[in-house]
Amino acid sequence: MADGIILTGGMSERFGSPKAFAVWKESYFYERAIQALQNEVKIIWLISHPSFAGRIKAGEQVKVREDLPPHKEKGPLAGLYTGLSCTEEEWVFMLPVDMPLITADEVRFLASYITPEADAVVPEAGGRLAPACGWFRKALLSKAEAQLESGDYRMKSVFSGNERVIDVNQSYWRPEAFENINTVRQLEELNRKIK
Repeated sequence: MADGIILTGGMSERFGSPKAFAVWKESYFYERAIQALQNEVKIIWLISHPSFAGRIKAGEQVKVREDLPPHKEKGPLAGLYTGLSCTEEEWVFMLPVDMPLITADEVRFLASYITPEADAVVPEAGGRLAPACGWFRKALLSKAEAQLESGDYRMKSVFSGNERVIDVNQSYWRPEAFENINTVRQLEELNRKIK
């Protein structure tokens, strides 16, 4: 079995309000992320900003955590570090809350590319890597910690050379599922395109 990590993000300045509470199809983004992972993983580590951790309604399977000190609010890498520190499983699926189209199908699709040699399996959509989404091996914990301590907060830097990058435009029927929603305008466009 594996665990899940949901990154709820910070105050989402570009979006104008915390994206965890953005609504699509009558569900908060964080609720959609939980739905995507709940049948695919054992425990979901929902990494929350301290200002709204208390607003999140989570069941028994979901454990709400803030970034571990001293790496609080250092972006997705701090969330990965926190989640990998909490899990006892070999693998975690990490999902940013601003990818509301991700479902269990996408989680299983990326899992099909896990090999004994891989440390991570991440999607590339439209020529852009989505390094905060995908499967990550617990063995990356020490690398994530060292990187945070060095001040390098880029997710790409955590890869060891053993990652598998999957071009979803070539290999998946619904590549748009791997797109981030960063602005209210993008959410409005999503609502127009997908009813």
